[in-house]
Amino acid sequence: MNFLFISNWTNRADKFGLTYRSMFILVSLSVASTVTEIFGIGVFLPIFQFIRLEGNIDALITDSSLWQYIVNIFDYFNIKPSLAYLLVISFILFLVRQFFTYLKLVYTTVVLHRLIQVQRNRLFNKYIEADTLYHDSVPVGNLVNVISTEVNRAMTGIMSPLELLVYSLMLMFYLIVLSVLSWQMTLFAIVAFIIISYIPKVWIIQSKDTGRKLVNANSLMSEFLIGRLRSPRLVRLSGTEIAEKNEFHRLTLKQRKHIVFSSILQSKTEVSMEPALIAVSLIFLYLSYSVLHLQIEVIGLYLVIVLRLMPIIKSIVKKIQSIQNLLGSIEILENRFDIMEQAREKDNGSIILRNINNKIFLNNISYHYLAENDDVLKNVSIEFKAHTMTAIVGPSGGGKSTLIDLIPRLRLPTDGFIEIDGQAIGNFSLNSLRELISYTPQSPQIFNGTVRNHILYGKRDATEDEIEEAAILSGANDFINKLPQGYDTILGDDAIRLSGGQRQRLDLARALVRKSDVIILDEPTSNLDAESEMMFRRVLTHIREKRNTTIIIVAHRLKSVMDADQIVVLNKGKVESIGIHHELLQEKKWYYEAWNMQEDSIDDDKEEQI
Repeated sequence: MNFLFISNWTNRADKFGLTYRSMFILVSLSVASTVTEIFGIGVFLPIFQFIRLEGNIDALITDSSLWQYIVNIFDYFNIKPSLAYLLVISFILFLVRQFFTYLKLVYTTVVLHRLIQVQRNRLFNKYIEADTLYHDSVPVGNLVNVISTEVNRAMTGIMSPLELLVYSLMLMFYLIVLSVLSWQMTLFAIVAFIIISYIPKVWIIQSKDTGRKLVNANSLMSEFLIGRLRSPRLVRLSGTEIAEKNEFHRLTLKQRKHIVFSSILQSKTEVSMEPALIAVSLIFLYLSYSVLHLQIEVIGLYLVIVLRLMPIIKSIVKKIQSIQNLLGSIEILENRFDIMEQAREKDNGSIILRNINNKIFLNNISYHYLAENDDVLKNVSIEFKAHTMTAIVGPSGGGKSTLIDLIPRLRLPTDGFIEIDGQAIGNFSLNSLRELISYTPQSPQIFNGTVRNHILYGKRDATEDEIEEAAILSGANDFINKLPQGYDTILGDDAIRLSGGQRQRLDLARALVRKSDVIILDEPTSNLDAESEMMFRRVLTHIREKRNTTIIIVAHRLKSVMDADQIVVLNKGKVESIGIHHELLQEKKWYYEAWNMQEDSIDDDKEEQI
């Protein structure tokens, strides 16, 4: 491992949370395991000598200076040297080695999975903290793949150089022992091992490219899978089952090919090195006997160590190849963190917003999406008076949803400014601003859990009385009590067993339990039938009577907002009209035409029912 590689790895390891303390413990355990193993194998030299000289201590001392130290150690404990004692000592050393190996394996697993957990938490946290533009641009499937698959591979890649270091230390210790036995043979071994390590060089280079291709294949497959799992009805009713199956099979085939090719590269490395290492061992045997005339026990011990070195050398080369293969996962994780950090939502406000007493004022606001050629909002000025209901209507694509994203600062205007009670909205802290705003989307987003859990999503510490009060106010209490377990009924993802109107009222209860100053409703009646829409209008009236709340509602069906204190017509990104229902009808612009079209549609529906 060269200095640049070590420097890059330590920087990456530190960035991902692999501490020097953990590195030190892992290396220490590995060194302890290796040293005890070496001593355990080293005991075989006096064992072989003891057998060859039939236990004659004087002859052993004369034959090898090592035996004088052995006899002194045995004398210290008042024990006579014997073959049984030597075998027991060797066995004990191997047991100690296994103990350290066990500790190393367990600690490695603990560290690895702690790193995986930390990265997953960081990714999720940074995604939540990122701005809306980032959320707009990143496919959910891509992020899910990074969290579920690439994090595991990346952290394995981060730990691999540490394992490579451990194997390198093991190799170094064994070479030291070999040099004591025969420096000539050790020199030959070092040269031979260096030559052998170059055999799989081309496959190691290919592993890096294959690893990056596998990361891309994993991302494409996850993006496709999550999108289709969300819309099985659309797939079936569109008659595209065969096409979707074929596309998924194509993506999984591509993924499989990269995995198999990666495995083939690793197999080539392993298979090619085995004969080379065996050939080197046989050459060792020949040279040690025919050229160097070493004693048989030295030759035997040398071969034992060389055979032990074979898996270590293979592991070193395979670990280098594995690092290259996992580099793509490390790179995508680093890239994801960097982009998320740049996209982090900025909060420069310091003033705590307690309540809204007067108005929210959008002054000459414009907004431009990066992917669009034109502004989606153009010089929009609107006053949302406190404790009143303002409806925003207009044709699709007019900028209504973008407009309401500006109020809680999910998006920042390209031009113009927003004020709350005369104070620039950017001066308020994001938390305090959003604490005063409740929001219900066009399609309620209901996670798997109980009815109670969904309402509590609006206010985690809400009491049972507050939960029930919000449900009553939203008109959801009656149908909740008719569910099998009432408020403890499991809803499932998106609460598909509930009707559209029930989901809308349940989600409204989630918004109401916060008792916020402002409630933003994004087209709450667009997916409702006539009866559910009428019920929603009654609920809205009830809320206005019971709560002193500022209501901002984006509506497609004009009848649901005809009683609003103010109706804003947003057409092609501009404010076309502002007024109440009868005033807008008199202007005979978009509102007048849309009202008549919707009235005609209602009349046609009634005639069809008759």
